[in-house]
Amino acid sequence: MQIRDWSQYRVRMPPELHSKIVHSARENWRSMNAEVVMILEKHYAENEKGIGAEFGDRPDASTTE
Repeated sequence: MQIRDWSQYRVRMPPELHSKIVHSARENWRSMNAEVVMILEKHYAENEKGIGAEFGDRPDASTTE
């Protein structure tokens, strides 16, 4: 599959999170898009192994309730 076949999705995020992703992408010599894809792939790989399941019962993991 070629990159042009990938789905596109616009996302809103808090400015602080955006800054963290930009910083991380620069440190890892990736584009911001590649960094977000890597983070999501890692998240789902860990979920398949049962790691990080504590967030699974909350619809919005960014909340602290």
